[in-house]
This record gives sequence, structure tokens and C-alpha cells, in this order.
Amino acid sequence: MAKAKGSKKKSVKHPISIDHVARIEGKAGIEVSYTGKKVDVVQFNIFEGPRFFESITLGKPINEAVAVYPRICSFCAAAHKVTGVQAAENAIALRPTEQTKKLREILYIGDFIESHALHLFLLALPDFLGYHDAFTLGEEHPDILRAGMALKDIGADIQTILGSRYIHQENVLIGGFGKLPTKKQLETIADRLKGIRNDAEEALENLVSYRNWPEVDAERIHLALKPYDDTYSMLGGTVQSTEGTSFRADAYKMRISESVVPHSFAKHSHFNNEPFMTSALSRFALFGDGLDGRAKELAEMYSAHLDPSNPMSNNFAQAVELIYFVNRAERMSRELASDLKPYERRIKPKIEKAGIGVSMSEAPRGLLAYTLKVDKNGKITAADIITPTAMFLPMLEADLRRLAEALAEQGVKDPETIGSKLETVVRAYDPCVSCSVHIADIQ
Repeated sequence: MAKAKGSKKKSVKHPISIDHVARIEGKAGIEVSYTGKKVDVVQFNIFEGPRFFESITLGKPINEAVAVYPRICSFCAAAHKVTGVQAAENAIALRPTEQTKKLREILYIGDFIESHALHLFLLALPDFLGYHDAFTLGEEHPDILRAGMALKDIGADIQTILGSRYIHQENVLIGGFGKLPTKKQLETIADRLKGIRNDAEEALENLVSYRNWPEVDAERIHLALKPYDDTYSMLGGTVQSTEGTSFRADAYKMRISESVVPHSFAKHSHFNNEPFMTSALSRFALFGDGLDGRAKELAEMYSAHLDPSNPMSNNFAQAVELIYFVNRAERMSRELASDLKPYERRIKPKIEKAGIGVSMSEAPRGLLAYTLKVDKNGKITAADIITPTAMFLPMLEADLRRLAEALAEQGVKDPETIGSKLETVVRAYDPCVSCSVHIADIQ
């Protein structure tokens, strides 16, 4: 029947609500609201309760505080441990030995290997290979799942040997270690890493048949920590941006600001008031020239998959890092085994005056920042932690909006199709939701 003259067609809102994004660490959801083809709202909702890790360490001795911080997350406990310890050492002007630094880096690499293997094999690959979950994938591709679990196991074992256990490591102390690994243990780590080189390439091998979705292409700012040794590492003292600017890591609060948003228990961060990305892709975009060996060769071979403008490239960047860090940890373990100094176990901390310590490192998911204030008695008077997920959340939401708008323009209306694609983009960022909610309280 013809529409009556002068009547108006009502605009109908079509909300898409995903209560729980599957296959990420922690609990978060996505909210999208359309009016016709116009996208009104896109939110990545984080509603895990706030976890006040900074507050509960106020008044505690620094050695107790750095034992608390790894409890922020079991996925990246070593990242929190090493970064927190470094901040504490900077606060009391303690300089650890080169051997201690190298052992900490191997521990940190163990965290990278375990975390990247978990993300790529169990969380991300099902998206690309067309499976609902990793268990279903493993039924038809047992070799893929076996490779992922072998990598996850060696990552956990490295952290157990150097950190005393694979999560919430207690063996890493201010000034050094409670107990050093033996020469035999380091040689065993190296031999096992050599034996899983092919497994380390399995994720990249299964990703290269797929292309990034152009709907989320966009120019973006990347931030990453410049490695001390000009190779490719998670430890450094200067943050660099793809805009060509850089700043000292201990001055990060001058460049990175946090704000509370009403739909999330996690704060959002901006660099010079702009959203930014920090991730494996960011590290590769800025310092990929530091890769060597097989990782460098494969990165050059599949350079089209490592597009800094597309967040889905983060999966490929993690796959390249997995190959690189397996080889780097093998090499470092052999070098340390041949020249291990048992007497360099620990420099006992001496606290003579109050101080402020800042440390940044590259956690598996991107930049991790710690600031600790210590009084003359060695007790924490202030603490501030910004995690990678809290840094990249505004950029993640911008990419979800880009995708939602593109799908609306294409005429895609099925909520399940839209929701599945949005979740895939979220998983490409590999968010660590529990890490991100440690401080913000929504009024």
C-alpha cells in the first residue's frame, strides 16, 4: 500500500550486544547501536571489578610490594615482576649486574613464548581456520595444537626455572635472584628450545594463507620501547613513536595520559591526546630491523602481512616474535651457561633516602609502565601502573567503529555475522582485561 503523503518513516535503532567476548583473557563485551545504516555507539565494555593493586601496597616495604604486583595477572606475571622490580631498584638507585639483567630477560622471554603461544594457537587460530574453539580445531589438526602446547610448556618451564614457578614468580628479587639456575638447567633450556624451532614456525605457517580485512585499515600511531642493545628486546629506556618523536621512558606521564570512561572499569590512555596502538605490531613497525636469523627472513618474506595500518597484523607480528624469541632465548641460555657467575646472585638493597623509581618494559601485549615512590624507610608511599590494554583501548574502540560502519555500508545486517567479525578484531589485539582494571573505580 502506498505511504500516505506527508508521513515519515521512523528510524529504528538496532542494537548489537555481546555480553562476553570469547577467547580473550578476562570478561568484556561489545555494544553497538545502529540507526538505519548510521552507527551511533560503539563501546568495548570492561566490567570486571576494580582491583586496587596500587592501593594495597601503600605502606608496605618495597620487597613485599614487588611480590604483590605479579598477582595482577597470571598471563604476564613475569612482565609485572620484572618491571616492578626495575622500578623499585630505580627508586633506591640500585644497579643490578649484567648477568642479572640477562637472566631476567630470559625469564621475560619465557613469558612472551607462553603468552604468544596461548594467544595464537588457542585463541586466534580458530578464527582463521574456521573453528569455534581450540578443542574443535585440535580434533582435526592435532599437530597444530601439539605445537602450541609444546611452546606454552617451554615458556612456563623457563619461568619456573628462573622464577621459582611459572606464575607469580618469587625468585626474582630486588638486586638479583634468590637462587640462580645451574649451568645444566640453562643448557637444558637451550636444548629444548632448539628442539621446538619448527613448532615456533607453525603459527605463522597457518596464518599466511589469510589476508587482513581492509575495513579496519587506518593510519595509526604506534608506540614501542627502543631496545637498549639495538637488537629486538623488551627492555629499554626510550619510547619511540611512528610519528618520528621519542621520549624518555621515565617521563611517560608527560606524554601518556589516562582518563575514566563511563562504560568501563578500565581507564583509557592517549598519547599527546591521540589514541595509539602498542603491541607486537608496534614493536615490529618501529624496530623490526633488529630481528635476525629465521625471524628476519620470514618477516621479509611475508612483509605484506605485517601492515602497521591494520590491527589484524598483530597476529602475524606475534607469530614472527615467537620464532625470534625462541632463538634468542636459546642463544642467551647457552652464552650464560658457558660463563655463569654463581657469586653474582644478588646485590643486597640499601635504602638511604626517599626516591621515585620509574620503569617501562614491553610486555607481550605492549608497553607496561610502573612508577613507585619510596620513603626513607623503604616503604611504598605511591604507586602507579599503566598496562598495555589500558593504553590501546581507545584505538581498539576506533577499529570496532570502523568495522561496524563498513559492515553497515555493505548492507550486512545479521547480528551474528557482525558480532563474530567484531570479536575477531578484538582478539587480534590480544587484550588482557584483568590487567586493565586494577585501578579505576566508576562512580
